[in-house]
Amino acid sequence: MDGIGFDMPGKDIAEIIAVPRVFLDSLGIGISIVDSATGHVRFANAECCRIVGYTLEQLKSGGLTFVDLTHPEDRERNRLQHEKLLAGEIATYQLDKRYFRRDGSVVWGRVTVNPIRDARGRLKWFCAVVEDITTTRILEEQLSAAEKLAGLSTFNLIVDADDSKGDFPPAPPSSLRDMLCHVHPEDRNGLEQAIRRAIMKRTGYTRDYRVLGKAGAVRWVRGMATSVYSPSDGRTHLVGATIDVTTDHLDRDGQVPESIRRILEHIETNWDQKISIQQLAVRYGVSPRTLYQYFAKSGVSLAEKIKLTRIQHAHRLLYDAKAGDTVTSIALRCGFSNPGHFAREYRKIYGETPSESLRQASLPLAARGEAAAAPSVR
Repeated sequence: MDGIGFDMPGKDIAEIIAVPRVFLDSLGIGISIVDSATGHVRFANAECCRIVGYTLEQLKSGGLTFVDLTHPEDRERNRLQHEKLLAGEIATYQLDKRYFRRDGSVVWGRVTVNPIRDARGRLKWFCAVVEDITTTRILEEQLSAAEKLAGLSTFNLIVDADDSKGDFPPAPPSSLRDMLCHVHPEDRNGLEQAIRRAIMKRTGYTRDYRVLGKAGAVRWVRGMATSVYSPSDGRTHLVGATIDVTTDHLDRDGQVPESIRRILEHIETNWDQKISIQQLAVRYGVSPRTLYQYFAKSGVSLAEKIKLTRIQHAHRLLYDAKAGDTVTSIALRCGFSNPGHFAREYRKIYGETPSESLRQASLPLAARGEAAAAPSVR
């Protein structure tokens, strides 16, 4: 290959020499050989030359190094990885970086670097395999911009259907279990059932539900997803997106009487303050009987609504627990004077005790999936 010698057994080097240059140039991926001592590019096939914007002659005569070809903003990341390879800390490395071409344009490449050693084990060259990912990066950036503008969020969760129990198996962080933990308790069971059906039948679902922010803020989203089985890893993926539809639901809620809406806002905002139904009725100018009748029609009593709101905040506090926090202290903070009653109600909603939630919160993220192995998402 352009005069590059390889200190290898005779049979191997004969096979390499026999490989025509036209074959290397016909590959749809960039290949280059870099001198380990100087960093100069000694060989590059046609695709590599196209990506970096230089001919092989220009690369060799110009004494260009791989650092010269790397975009200034990506050189430090590249340098750190390369130093680890030289020091023997890693056997290879891969990174996405930009190439600054001769005409001033920029392309994105995914480069994988491997060392080449002689028969004595001495490092002589580096082989860099480069894939042009410019189009992919542009699409990712456009999708990200579209997501921000539209309130859209995409996801790809790995799940496994447990045919013997019909429940979801233990899931790792940032998976189905974690997603359901952020769903409003009143909507969680319905969404879980829709997802379970989609996974069992390998179909999709579309459903509106409420999600809880870190500060307890409630937003309406429309979730759309499809269950896809991947033969390559033998796992089921739930691929979909959510879009914020809070405004649509607020417009729909315009049919709710003003006094009721103000009471609901009070409950969401002042969840950590004790107040009786009678006090709410007096404060917002409505009779207690009217309150009871309205919530009876909705299927959830006002007392139940208050309790669910406090439990969802307790759930957030347990998973965001600070040093010294206990189940009892969090229960009291959320208006539950009886820890035993709080634990029973909490488990009905989240399928685990408050102590289990607090224990998981104290673990590193990587270990939480293992700690959750006993209780499936219910």
